[in-house]
Amino acid sequence: MYRALYRSFRPARFSDVVGQELAVKVLRNAVRRDRIAHAYLLSGPRGTGKTSLAKIMARAVNCLQPQDGEPCGECSVCLGAGLHTVEIDAASNRGIDEIRDLRERARYAPPEGRYRVYIVDEVHMLTTEAFNALLKLLEEPPPQLLFLLATTEPHRLPATVLSRCQRLSLLPHTEENIEQQLLTIAPEAEIDLAPEAARLIARKADGSMRDALALLELCAGHGEGSVDLDTVLLATGSLDDAEITRFLDLVEKRDARAALDWLGVQESRGAELRQLAGDAIGILRRRMHEAFAGRRDAEAAGRLRTLERLAALDAELRRGMEPRLAWELMAAEGLADPVAAQTVQASTAGTAPTEARPAPGPAAPAAAAAAPRPVPRAPRPAPSPRAKPNPAATPVSSEFRANFVARLKEPRAKAVLEHAQVYDGGESWEVRFRAPPFLAVAETPDVERDIRSALERTGGSRPIRFTLSQQGGD
Repeated sequence: MYRALYRSFRPARFSDVVGQELAVKVLRNAVRRDRIAHAYLLSGPRGTGKTSLAKIMARAVNCLQPQDGEPCGECSVCLGAGLHTVEIDAASNRGIDEIRDLRERARYAPPEGRYRVYIVDEVHMLTTEAFNALLKLLEEPPPQLLFLLATTEPHRLPATVLSRCQRLSLLPHTEENIEQQLLTIAPEAEIDLAPEAARLIARKADGSMRDALALLELCAGHGEGSVDLDTVLLATGSLDDAEITRFLDLVEKRDARAALDWLGVQESRGAELRQLAGDAIGILRRRMHEAFAGRRDAEAAGRLRTLERLAALDAELRRGMEPRLAWELMAAEGLADPVAAQTVQASTAGTAPTEARPAPGPAAPAAAAAAPRPVPRAPRPAPSPRAKPNPAATPVSSEFRANFVARLKEPRAKAVLEHAQVYDGGESWEVRFRAPPFLAVAETPDVERDIRSALERTGGSRPIRFTLSQQGGD
């Protein structure tokens, strides 16, 4: 029967564990010197080897022929580890009854070997009552009992439990370690893996060796046993660094129209826009560090500003915001902030930004003729949406706002209204947006028409103004 890669290549000895030198050294020395604590807490992110280390330790402490702290893998104990080792999933066995049953069984010696070993995975999921029942065992454990606790959230364990365990913190795997492990495993798994594909999988794994092996397995299925860079990009819905860099350049130059066109093309190709933020952040961080290292302070500062915008966008996506809309809001800053765009373009050209000047007089006809003519825009309903907020206006009630939002039909209108507040100015309604990108989206014809219609149906026919205010959002 076929086994997943992460199960087939699970380490069986301490020497097989990759990237956790400190934890391996502590556990192996404990077995070698016969100084084994009664409880160990293995904490760390997913896929870092907590359960694998616990299983190796369970075999090592009972091995009949240990070899320099390592389980031999050949004796009856190593081959029949289930006789003296009990694995408990605390996520599904989290109540006090399960822990009481464990306490009853813990009194008996193991059928073979020195220790009865309990591996408790996701131990932070135990209830308060279950922790209290477990505490008695940890305070006065029987000599034949060994607890190996594993968790991704050690801060959720009571201090009384933490203080009675030897705590070993496992670190996320480095991209170099994951890449090297993938290139080592791939030939044994009969997978033709290209180095650049292994590098991208290692980056996508985010420090988890298990995630990396699962992704390699997925890509091998796509590529029928052969995995190159294009296969990984296709399987994950990702984009290569060159494409993402091109988009970042458009964002930094505030070329909103080109950025929006780029987004449309990539979405039509099946790119996963939710993970684009993480990929873009990784690339931009490297470019920012390169700029700092090269003492290009102005460039590094610009990268930092873009990085802050990407981090905010990534947070919005994690809260469930529609991906295409989130990226459109970011790209629309180029339309909503022409002064900043002028500054970026001027700094790119190596000149200072010019201030707005009055129209040239009769003495400068040539300059007037050379100046580009502005493209006329369609007229907007008066008064101007860019008017200053009315200081005398007061926020509408929550009931009014709820009725108003319920009448909106356009999804983008509902999204941008989450970042705006409605004010009653007496003779007019005022919708205040807290950032230029949200105002830019609200000004698009369909969204603006929907907002105006819903507001008129909620509060009656009055002039409606769109304004920008840092205090405009909820």
